[in-house]
Amino acid sequence: MATLLTTNAAEGIQGHITALGHEPHQYVTFYIQVDNIVECLERIVKTGGRKLVGPVPLPPNRQFAWFADPEGNMVGLVADLVQ
Repeated sequence: MATLLTTNAAEGIQGHITALGHEPHQYVTFYIQVDNIVECLERIVKTGGRKLVGPVPLPPNRQFAWFADPEGNMVGLVADLVQ
């Protein structure tokens, strides 16, 4: 189950609450807003990270991705779709 939260702000990252229904029952994923997810993921992989998911389109004209840092921590990226 997932719920989107909105801050009603034109800029920045909106909120998202998810219940997986299984382990891990409590977790946090933080997101970093970037200009270009594809380029950012390429740099992450070159420096020892691992792409996990994405980019995945979001309405309206946004996208997200997840990566694991070299220690295995999952981090999210969010960006406007590159036109």
